Amino acid sequence: MEKYRESIELAERITRYLEGNLSDMEELELEKDLQGIPEGEKLLERIRDPKAIVVKKEIYESFDAARSWNKIQKATSTKNSKQIYRVFWYAAILILPLAVAASFLYVSHFKAEERPNYIVNAYFESHKTMLELPGGQLIALDTVKNVAEKLNQCGVLLENGIGLDYSGVDSVADSKVEYHRIIVPRGGEYNLKLADGTSVWVFAESEIRFPTRFKGNKREVYLEGEAYFDVFHDPAHPFYVKTKSLDVKVLGTSFNVKAYRNSGVVETSLVEGVVSVKDNVLRPDIQATYYEQSGDFSYRKIKGENYRLRKEQMFVFEEERLDDILQEMARWYDFEVFYQNPEMAEKRFGFKLEKYEHVDSLLKILELTGEVKFEMLGKSLTVKSGS
Repeated sequence: MEKYRESIELAERITRYLEGNLSDMEELELEKDLQGIPEGEKLLERIRDPKAIVVKKEIYESFDAARSWNKIQKATSTKNSKQIYRVFWYAAILILPLAVAASFLYVSHFKAEERPNYIVNAYFESHKTMLELPGGQLIALDTVKNVAEKLNQCGVLLENGIGLDYSGVDSVADSKVEYHRIIVPRGGEYNLKLADGTSVWVFAESEIRFPTRFKGNKREVYLEGEAYFDVFHDPAHPFYVKTKSLDVKVLGTSFNVKAYRNSGVVETSLVEGVVSVKDNVLRPDIQATYYEQSGDFSYRKIKGENYRLRKEQMFVFEEERLDDILQEMARWYDFEVFYQNPEMAEKRFGFKLEKYEHVDSLLKILELTGEVKFEMLGKSLTVKSGS
């Protein structure tokens, strides 16, 4: 318990330092204490990084150290396993307060055009989000301006900070329907707007195939992987997300579909509105899991808002299997997962943290529970028991 208190007190001192509220003697004491911490000297460098501060500003503004510390005390004073698993949801405070003050000190010094733009495609340098045109032509979306004129003639716009926008296609006289495909690699995300005005956020290691315009009495897109949809409401033309084994029917709503290749399941998580999966109607804050091998469904209560946050570059998990969490992280950070004890994969955890944190930060939060340890070697993550 004491290690939590010491970490939080140190975080609060650094916050006061960034606010300029430490005396000269207190500053000297802080520097001395940091020298006794592994990589302590690098800590101030990291929290002073103004671009990172801008990205984190929203999280820092909502931080309440006292309230979070009380929740840690309650969780760690009981043997209830579910409460223990929640510890590291609040243990994120060991990282967050370090830049609370800095977010206010530095954000005002940035001109709008200098602020980081992390909206379109956060891909690795060697793996780019691709657009496939009819005929198989592949174009890296960071160089899509090379074909911008051709796309513009079809009514497709490239909006800075948003992605491809197909909502103007119907204003073009040519009524031909073509299919485009966006392929997002590990470490990537992409946002686009379909011809009907539906917004789609396509997540790491996923692809979506869609028509450049919708014709007929229904709207259909094809998904492999995971995406979040804000569907334009049009009762006369229901919207379908078609996966390899399951179709999700929508009239107009916000929801998340996860259907990765070889996973054996399709998850549909409803945020608002109504969707139907194989004639099973879902209501908000319900997740339906379809098991491909048996054809069965299971249902659970969720916080739909957690799935909305996924499109805001956040990791949000609520008592999820460790393996599901790590596979999600692996698609973003590009590593493989190995277990010393396969039973570890079934342990459940929950936390909320931005994706642009280094993977080490996320793993350390998990380790704070005492339930699990990690060893990263190259692109291989070994999962060990914490006991």
